Amino acid sequence: MTCTKCGNTTSNGESLCEQCSGEENGSIPVNGAGPGKPRKIRIAIIALISVFVLLAGAVTVGKLFFNRDFMQLIQGKTKYAQNIELATAQESAKQLVSILDKGVGLAQGYDKPKTLNSAVQFNVKLQDQLLKDLNLPAEQSAAVQKTMEYLNSLNMSAKTLINEKGTQTSLTITDPSALKLTVDSLVYKDGKTYIHIPEILNKYLVAESYPASQVTPYSISQIKYDPVKLQASLDNLASIYANSLSAAAMKAENDQSITVDGVTVQGQRLTASLTAPQTAAMVKAIAEAAKNDDYLYTFVSDNYSLFAGLAGTDAQASSEKLTKENYGKLIDELFTSLNLEEDGVTFSAVSYLSQNGDLLAHSYESQDNTGKAQLNYMISHEKYAVEFLIDQKTGFLFTNTKTAEGTGKIHLDIRSEEDPKSIGINVDYSGCKMVPFLDSETLVGTYTVSLYDPNHEIGKYVEKSGLPAAFNQLDQASLRMETTLNGDELSDHIQLDIPNVLSALVVQKTSGTIGNPSIPSQPEPSLVVDLSKDESGEAMNELSIGGIKFLAETLKKDPELAAVFAAFGIPKEQIEILAAYYAQA
Repeated sequence: MTCTKCGNTTSNGESLCEQCSGEENGSIPVNGAGPGKPRKIRIAIIALISVFVLLAGAVTVGKLFFNRDFMQLIQGKTKYAQNIELATAQESAKQLVSILDKGVGLAQGYDKPKTLNSAVQFNVKLQDQLLKDLNLPAEQSAAVQKTMEYLNSLNMSAKTLINEKGTQTSLTITDPSALKLTVDSLVYKDGKTYIHIPEILNKYLVAESYPASQVTPYSISQIKYDPVKLQASLDNLASIYANSLSAAAMKAENDQSITVDGVTVQGQRLTASLTAPQTAAMVKAIAEAAKNDDYLYTFVSDNYSLFAGLAGTDAQASSEKLTKENYGKLIDELFTSLNLEEDGVTFSAVSYLSQNGDLLAHSYESQDNTGKAQLNYMISHEKYAVEFLIDQKTGFLFTNTKTAEGTGKIHLDIRSEEDPKSIGINVDYSGCKMVPFLDSETLVGTYTVSLYDPNHEIGKYVEKSGLPAAFNQLDQASLRMETTLNGDELSDHIQLDIPNVLSALVVQKTSGTIGNPSIPSQPEPSLVVDLSKDESGEAMNELSIGGIKFLAETLKKDPELAAVFAAFGIPKEQIEILAAYYAQA
C-alpha cells in the first residue's frame, strides 16, 4: 500500500508511511531531523560550530604566520611603527625613573646616620721576573724587598661617622712596633673638605673642596622628584616623538638580518625615516614640550646645581632658583646649538620583527653631512647588547649576558680608527644580589675584571714605551673582587694579579652600628691652612718640620721602620740630627 501523504510504500497496510506518521504525531525520528524549528536550530548550531572552528583556525594561523602582516594591514605600516616606538620610548622612560629610584634609595641608605668600623690588611708581592728585568744592584733589590715586607706588616683601621652634617673618617696606620699615624678627613655636606694629621700638624689642611654639584652619595640622596609626575612628563615626550613619525617614509623589507656581538637575528626590517627638516621639527616639538612642561621645569630647577655641575657649566648661586624664563632659554640654546637642519641631520628608527610580531632588535640611525651614527641593540631575557658606531669604525659595544640569576658576563669593547683599534674589559660576575646591611642595602657577589685585547695592542704599547719585559703580559692582568656578608660583618677581598710583575691582596672587614654619631663642627679659620696659597709657606714649613720630628721619634723605637731606611742608606741617626736642627731653628 502507498502512503496517502507522500506516496512512499507503507508497511502493514498503514495509510501513512513511518516518516509521515512520525511527523503527524510530533515525534522526532531517530536521525534527529525534526519538523520546522528543531531542524533550524540544528542548522544554526552546526553553523556556529563551523564558524567557531573557522575563527579558531584563523586566529591560530594568524598568530603563527600572519600576525605581523595582519596588524600592519589593519593599522598601516606607519601606525604600526609608531606603536613600536611609543612602547619602546615609554619603556625607556620607565627604566630611567626606576634607575633614579634605586640610585636615590641606595644613596639615602648610605647617608643615614651610622658608625662604620673597618679593618684593612694587604699583602703585596713583587714577582722575581720584574726584579730581574729592572736590573737593580743587589743592595737596591734587597732594599725593595725589605720595603715590601714592611708594607705588608702594616695594619690599617678606619672609623667612619655619618650624620646630617657630613662624614668624618679617621684612618689609623700601625706597624708591629711603634708606628701610629692618624689621618682624619672631614667632608661636610656643603662641599668643604679638610685633612687633619694630628701627630704632625695641629692645623687642618684644606683639600680641594668638591662642588655641591659633584656626584656623591649625599648629592644623589638629595635629588628631589616625584616619580609619578616625572614618568608622566617623560611619557608625554615619548608620545610626541612617536607622533612625529606620522610624517616618516616607511619601508618594509622581508628576510633582513642584523648582527650584534656575533648574534644574528633575521626578520622583517621596518624603517621609519625622517628628512632633515622633519628631524629638526621632531626635536623642536620635543624641546617645546619640555619647555612648557611645568613638572620638568620643577625637576630641573630643584636639582639645578647638580645638573649644571654634571654638564660642566656654572650653576647659579645656591640662594637663587632657575627661573622658568631661563629654563626655556637653556632649552632654546641647546636646540640651536644642534644645527640639525643646517647640517642635514636625518633620522631613522629601524625595527627587526619576527613573523609573529616579536621585536628582535632595534636600530637608530642618524646621518649628517659628515658621517653616519648608528645605535643597535638587542634585548632578551638572557642577553642585553648595545652597539654604537660612527661610520662603522669608531664607537663601543656593551653586552651583559646572564647565565643564571645574579651570574653572567659583562663585556665592553672600545673601538677606534686609531691605535688601539679595539680594547676593553670583561667582567665575569656570580652570586650578585642586594642584601640588607645597617638599615640599608649593599651589593654582594664576586666580580672578576680582565682586559680585552684581541689585537695585542697593550703588548705593542709596552714595547714602544720601553717598559721592562715583565710587562709584556700586562694584557693578562686580572682583578677579582668578592664581597660577602657574614652575620653583621661585611667582608671585601680584592685580588690583583699581573703576571711576572706583582700580586696584591687587600682584605677589608666592616661592621657598624646605627645611630647619630657626633661629628665636629667645621674648624675655625685660624686653624685652617690652604697649601695652594702663597701665604701658606710658613704652614708648609711647619708641616715638613712636624713630619721629620714624628719620623725621628718613631725610628728611635721602631726597628722595622729603621731597617727600611737603613736599607736605602739612611740611618736613623741622620734623621735625628735633622730633627734636632729644625727644633733649634
